[in-house]
Amino acid sequence: MNCKEFSDLLDAFMDGTLPDETTAHMRAHASSCASCAQMLQLCRDCRLADEETEAPASFSAAWRQAIEEEKYMEKKQRNAAQWKNWLAAAAALVFVVGGTLLTRDDVPRQRIKNTAVSSAVVPSARKAAADYALSDAYEYGEYELEEAADMEAPMMLAMGNGSRSDGGGATAAAKQEKIIRSASFTLRTAAYDADLETVQNLTEQLGGRIEYLSANGDAASGQTRIANLTLRIPAQRLDEFLTGAQAIGHVTALTQEMEDVSDSYYDIQTRLDTQKEKLSRLQTLMATADKVSDLIEIESAIADAQYYIDRYTSQLKGYDGRVDYSTVRVTIREIKIEETEEASLGQRILAGLSSSVENGALFLQDMLIFLVSALPWIAGISVIVLAVRGIAKCHQKNKQRE
Repeated sequence: MNCKEFSDLLDAFMDGTLPDETTAHMRAHASSCASCAQMLQLCRDCRLADEETEAPASFSAAWRQAIEEEKYMEKKQRNAAQWKNWLAAAAALVFVVGGTLLTRDDVPRQRIKNTAVSSAVVPSARKAAADYALSDAYEYGEYELEEAADMEAPMMLAMGNGSRSDGGGATAAAKQEKIIRSASFTLRTAAYDADLETVQNLTEQLGGRIEYLSANGDAASGQTRIANLTLRIPAQRLDEFLTGAQAIGHVTALTQEMEDVSDSYYDIQTRLDTQKEKLSRLQTLMATADKVSDLIEIESAIADAQYYIDRYTSQLKGYDGRVDYSTVRVTIREIKIEETEEASLGQRILAGLSSSVENGALFLQDMLIFLVSALPWIAGISVIVLAVRGIAKCHQKNKQRE
């Protein structure tokens, strides 16, 4: 027998209408279950009170204990509910404030607008840039070098061994180092227009040219201006240019680089001499050839040799342009000098209040943005929580019915 069956049969037990076997089960259950025994005692005391008899001491102790336990349980449940409410409020506050702080940097507050761009390039800069780009397009290493196809016996005899030699090239004593020098620096100045013009004039005085120039910013609207220049300065006057630039304004982030391309340069020179010698022999052989098949093969070989001669010549011109003229990248940044005065106590207080109000408004805006963006997640989690609670309640009801 369980507690529910005991409670259902309690009235019949008190009336004495139950069979002897069921009565024995009720007594056995009351002796083993304290709550049911207390319920039985309360029922007996209530019946005694109804019969206008004096309530025994056990009755008063029993119902007082039951009332105290009920009050304790109610108080405990109220405290638990309050703690749950406080914890839920704290969790929501941590979620909102923490989420806002974590995501506020990812929310842009300003839209990027295109600033006016002005460029002033000297008339000769465009032509100079085009000439340099044409010579630099064939830099050594940009294209994969291919050897000419093998030729038959008559062709090989006309060209000799076909191996590379320094016969037509420069001798070891006549070879000069091929050094490519480059530099870059940033010039910070309060006299933006004057210093930009000074850098351009210095470049022209030293025999250089302006290959690229761009200027951004608008002084009328209060924006700081910046100019980026790519200059081509004669290599032998590069040090003179850097010294003059350092006297113009405050130079920062100065970088100089040197690259030795002698081996690559003279390797290409040797290849070029070999192809020229090969072309000369092919032309001689073509003058004495009497078969059409030999003529066709010789013409094909001549075309290949001419192709390599043009390629190697272009590569050497590209190297010469980079060796003879150093590349200098200059960034000119405008700085503003503002007069400042010490603020009074009242001004500092007002500034602090203004900053606090502004930051508070921005934080509330960021919080609103976070809440709106998090609504899909909150809705999904809420559905899951409600579903879990519904299942738990159904399970509890089914258990109570059992």
